[in-house]
Amino acid sequence: MERITEGQVAQLVSFVLARIPDAEPLQGEARRTATALRLAAFKQIAAVRYHRNASPERATETELHATAAWNLLVTLAEVWQDHPEFPADAAVETFEFDCESPLRPR
Repeated sequence: MERITEGQVAQLVSFVLARIPDAEPLQGEARRTATALRLAAFKQIAAVRYHRNASPERATETELHATAAWNLLVTLAEVWQDHPEFPADAAVETFEFDCESPLRPR
């Protein structure tokens, strides 16, 4: 997560949230889908921001969750990869797996 800048976080967050429609005017399945997408995006954004604002002692505890949350946000953004405003420089995944312990980032 250290190589992702605050600017990249802001750019990706803005892009993703701008693409998810407001659920209020929608009805039925479209409303549930928009609500679910927004909720999922907000949870991932919160995990990334929590990690980035954590004290150095806590950051080691939150890094894996934040990295997974960031990668999920990137995947969500890639739904709109053909959009002219797609933030390619911000949509960078962060996982590098260790062969000995694949669930622990390198």
